[in-house]
Amino acid sequence: MKKIQLINDDYCGHTEHLRHAARGILVHDGMVLLSYETVFSKYIIPGGGVEEGENFEESCVRELLEETGMKVRTTGEYLEIEELFLDWRHINHYFACELVEDTGCMHLTSGEKEAGYKNVWVPLDEAVEIFGDYERFHDTDIADYGLYRREYQALKEYRDLISGGSI
Repeated sequence: MKKIQLINDDYCGHTEHLRHAARGILVHDGMVLLSYETVFSKYIIPGGGVEEGENFEESCVRELLEETGMKVRTTGEYLEIEELFLDWRHINHYFACELVEDTGCMHLTSGEKEAGYKNVWVPLDEAVEIFGDYERFHDTDIADYGLYRREYQALKEYRDLISGGSI
């Protein structure tokens, strides 16, 4: 498994907070599933924080079911991205996933509902391009810059792995 460290310009040089998150790359019929925040016109790879008593894989499966309504099976963790920003150390664990069932039932948090979360299926190369435009946020929204840069790295690594036959 590959590990990448990303340091944002707003990192203050020390960490006081640590958060682990698990995210799932679900590709079906050549399309990757992304969450889209309709209110903010923002994409994100589905996933979220690891809860007490869960391992990273369990968190990924739970988060995808809650956020997208998709029951998935992970096929392996392929990437860990450590982000350093402000006084945070945020470690994202990325899993390749297979679709088991589309339940059609999302269980969103109030914040996700307010953001207008919806599922979008996008060709993998297009998703890489969407997140590859992260520099446009650099001077206007450092949080979105970090988010898009992270997701770009995750999808680029995934695409490189599948093109090499590793996943």
